[in-house]
Amino acid sequence: MKGVVLAGGTGSRLHPLTRITNKHLLPVHDKPMVLWAIDALHEAGVKELMLVTGGEHVEDFRRLLGAELEYGNQERPGGIAEALGLAREFIGSDRVVVMLADNIFGGSIAATIENFGGQRAGARVLLAHVRETEHLRHLGVPRIENGRITEIVEKPVEPPGRLAVTGLYCYEPDVFDVIAELEPSGRGELEITDVNNHYVRAGTLEFDVFEEYWGDAGESIDAYYEVIERVRRPHFGSERPRPTPLRRFEDERGWLVEIARTGDLPKPIRQTNVSFSREGTIRGLHYHERGQDDLFVCLQGRARVVAFDRETGEAFYEDIGEGNFAAVYVPGNLAHGFEALTDVLMIYHVTEEYDPADPDEHQLPWDDPRVAHLWSTTSPILSERDQSAR
Repeated sequence: MKGVVLAGGTGSRLHPLTRITNKHLLPVHDKPMVLWAIDALHEAGVKELMLVTGGEHVEDFRRLLGAELEYGNQERPGGIAEALGLAREFIGSDRVVVMLADNIFGGSIAATIENFGGQRAGARVLLAHVRETEHLRHLGVPRIENGRITEIVEKPVEPPGRLAVTGLYCYEPDVFDVIAELEPSGRGELEITDVNNHYVRAGTLEFDVFEEYWGDAGESIDAYYEVIERVRRPHFGSERPRPTPLRRFEDERGWLVEIARTGDLPKPIRQTNVSFSREGTIRGLHYHERGQDDLFVCLQGRARVVAFDRETGEAFYEDIGEGNFAAVYVPGNLAHGFEALTDVLMIYHVTEEYDPADPDEHQLPWDDPRVAHLWSTTSPILSERDQSAR
């Protein structure tokens, strides 16, 4: 199996950073963006690689990467599929793994490569969870029915799901025949979504879901800086709830606790809130579509933090406070809330400032059947808003 890294395009979405260089040569934390893709493929066992970029940048990449790679020249921006078509001679009769050089994966892609190796025919794509609806509107979003992709919708106004097609694609060598038959889209390019939908119609498109962090560093300036912020942190691959024990430093005066070192968290803290809740209160279930995460700490009393994945139904809970002095970090795309098992004083740090004019607060019923069994009460004290969530 051979690999193709696509590093073309004009980089217009990252202007002015790209006025003097290809966007894929920009740094992402401690190495150029393109090396994240190359290292990911090497780690997954794909060693023979070709890089396709615009002609004026080929030598820039060659100086960085050396002669171990093959290089292709896309003379004009003609789309991802056209760029892949330039690798036909390099791939020959081998299977091919294609990776967009601005995609950053917070974990190994080896499982997808291995799964494709065991696949009899067709193609395979890697999907990822995307929190933000607005982000989904700029991506290819699959419609999935009975465990199969029935269509990939490019840049949907109303996304048919919360999974998106990442920039990792696996194909049989017949992909080059598919590309040869494509018609240019309305923007004059050969679209990779059209290639993938060919395999959908043939019934041979398989997929995996990437459960860790995935970012597109080339989508916008904001996205580029967000990816940098994530990869420089020790838990950037984590998209799951994570309890962390808190240590008391005690002496004759009392004690001190470090609740949060923002550098140790997946995202920086932007706002801190404190709430008092009477025993039997449930605050939730809430979720955020634009990426707000929460760090919960019970300062007094005992509370139960509950979270679940709205896509898979996978649920989590942790009792914190008396008997378990810990913090719980909850990615905000998960539906989450907490129950006051006693009167409690809670502090929670959040990674986005609250905007009352445009609140990113969405709700599910506290007794959603996927988590109803996790609460200790069946008749909680609720806010008017939480009572109305149905």
